Amino acid sequence: MRRADLLIGLGLLAFAGAYYRASFDIAVGFASDRLGPTFFPRLLAGALAVCAVALVARAARGRSDPGPLPPVRLGTLALVAALTLAYGLALRPLGYPLATVLFLAAAIRSLGHRDLRTLAGTAVGVTLALYLVFARALHVLVPMGPLGGR
Repeated sequence: MRRADLLIGLGLLAFAGAYYRASFDIAVGFASDRLGPTFFPRLLAGALAVCAVALVARAARGRSDPGPLPPVRLGTLALVAALTLAYGLALRPLGYPLATVLFLAAAIRSLGHRDLRTLAGTAVGVTLALYLVFARALHVLVPMGPLGGR
């Protein structure tokens, strides 16, 4: 049994419970839709709880990988954290499409991918898919920057 899996699983289960409990503090208006504003947070809490229970069960059954953990690449972690901060700061002036493509390309490159064609295709494809789902289908307002629009 890997003790880290057990402890992390129990910690995530406690977090899922606290997150689910916090969803009861969300104000529900009289004109909300059928699912209401508490549906998604509770769905996330439930999904996290299921994953945490699976991790605890796997650790308890001794199915956790007994091998050593891979080394932590602190430089890569710091770079991705800095890129994420820069992405948050660039969203408004550059707009969602441009900032997201640049962020994804830089993050994928920093993780070691070197083929520029697939890197660019992935960054553009993921950005387009997320834009279509959130901005168009779910009507989430995203900053468009110099591309205009919303």
